Amino acid sequence: MKNEILLIEDDIELQKLVSDYLKKSGFICVCADSIHSGKLLFEKHKYEIVLLDLGLPDGDGLTCIPFIKSIWNETGVIIVSARDKLEDRIDGLNLGADDYLVKPFHLSELNARINALLRRNFHSTSYILKFEEITIDTQANIVFIQGEQVDFTRKEFDLLLFFIENKKKVLTKENLFEHVWGENSIFMDNSDFIYTHINRLRKKIKNHTGENYIKTVYGFGYRLEID
Repeated sequence: MKNEILLIEDDIELQKLVSDYLKKSGFICVCADSIHSGKLLFEKHKYEIVLLDLGLPDGDGLTCIPFIKSIWNETGVIIVSARDKLEDRIDGLNLGADDYLVKPFHLSELNARINALLRRNFHSTSYILKFEEITIDTQANIVFIQGEQVDFTRKEFDLLLFFIENKKKVLTKENLFEHVWGENSIFMDNSDFIYTHINRLRKKIKNHTGENYIKTVYGFGYRLEID
């Protein structure tokens, strides 16, 4: 399953161009030209990455995202579309997409984004991580606080995991964006966006521990530490 990509794209010429490039880059690339055929392929086999066009002949590709994430939440979804409106990007990210690339694009950039997403999703060490009363099972994507399972959104989970992997280190806003949303995130310059997600994460942790472990380091970023 490692480095296997499902490309859902109805432009056959572009499909072949992307597929040939990815195969030369060491990936296994399987292609579908519709929502229906893409879903059938994904039901039979879990792919590490899905490259998803939006303007497909049998509907809006956005409808594929909840389906993909419901089967295997660890799959990285990169939307590849000519639709460049902010609303489309926000809708895609809110539905669970991990990145958004606007056509036309350079194949080298697509390759870089795929590799960045694979790095974010891959954990080579123990799949159980702990910090104080918090335990994360990175294979099952489950968080336990004081032995009780606590629900987090995908981005809250990614943030918490990144903080624990880098406990006691100062993480800048740019560090957090690059790891969780991708270095080319449309929200990169929006401080309120990152603050909102950090604040939600803090509240969930504090509700179960009574502690505020995520400290603001004014002028620099945030750090996970004990008082």
